[in-house]
Amino acid sequence: MKKIVIALITIVFSTTAYAESSVWKLTSGNNNFYIAGSCHVLSKSDYPLPEEFELAYENVDQVIFETDLEALMRPEIQQLLMSIATYPGDDTLEKKLSRKSYAALAEYCNHNAIPISIFQKFKPWMVTMTLLAIELEKNGISSADGLELYLSEKIKRDGKNTGGLEDIQEHIKIISSFEEALDESIIENFVQEIEDLHIIAKDLIKSWKAGDEAKINEYLSGRLRKESPKLYERIIVDRNRRWISPLEDLINSGERTLVVVGVGHLAGEDSVINLLKSKGYKIEKLNVELHGQSP
Repeated sequence: MKKIVIALITIVFSTTAYAESSVWKLTSGNNNFYIAGSCHVLSKSDYPLPEEFELAYENVDQVIFETDLEALMRPEIQQLLMSIATYPGDDTLEKKLSRKSYAALAEYCNHNAIPISIFQKFKPWMVTMTLLAIELEKNGISSADGLELYLSEKIKRDGKNTGGLEDIQEHIKIISSFEEALDESIIENFVQEIEDLHIIAKDLIKSWKAGDEAKINEYLSGRLRKESPKLYERIIVDRNRRWISPLEDLINSGERTLVVVGVGHLAGEDSVINLLKSKGYKIEKLNVELHGQSP
């Protein structure tokens, strides 16, 4: 189950002199069009980024994310998201969980000096997301240092355009599906596997930096597909297919564009990359050797 939790927030991915990256270049006329796999959580030590990311960014006029990040941070949207993640009325986590699951959470909280009361209104999947963030931050890994926030700050400074492949309502539907796919056992399983979390996270980040598609697919798509096929279909396969139309619109617009999505969407047989290739697009890894190479 821990691999599902990691896949949900796309924690992803030593580099040798000629290593690949998680950045792809699509050849379409004379336009610069790139697709980069994102790691939503990183540590400060993961910067500077692999050179391919910076080269792609410098050679475009707009950066498109999975959804509009500015819209996602609006107070009304944050409030809506919180309503999805919390129990209504008098319902609480203690009332909803089995004794076994609640006891596992209580033991974790006691061991880590965390008041269990902060989780009482959270649904199980939201509890697990919070636990994940807490454990990663112990190891210096945080969404505050993730690729999206890093790029968002650069976009603001440089005045580049931005947007999203899916609108906010579509994004919210994806988040709403977590509750159905992930039951209360996710808490107990997560707590049981907590000791290995930082090792897995760091391994994924290394794989992301090196553009190791096989390892990324093994950790994310492969294990998610095996352990929760319904969730895999909803958050990976269905979205990848829906994104092809807006991606083609962006390609045909002639705008110099960098598209940034979770790297789990770019690895494996159901990936965005494979879908674009099946439609006849020429797309390949962007590689920069030590002596430098034009994108």
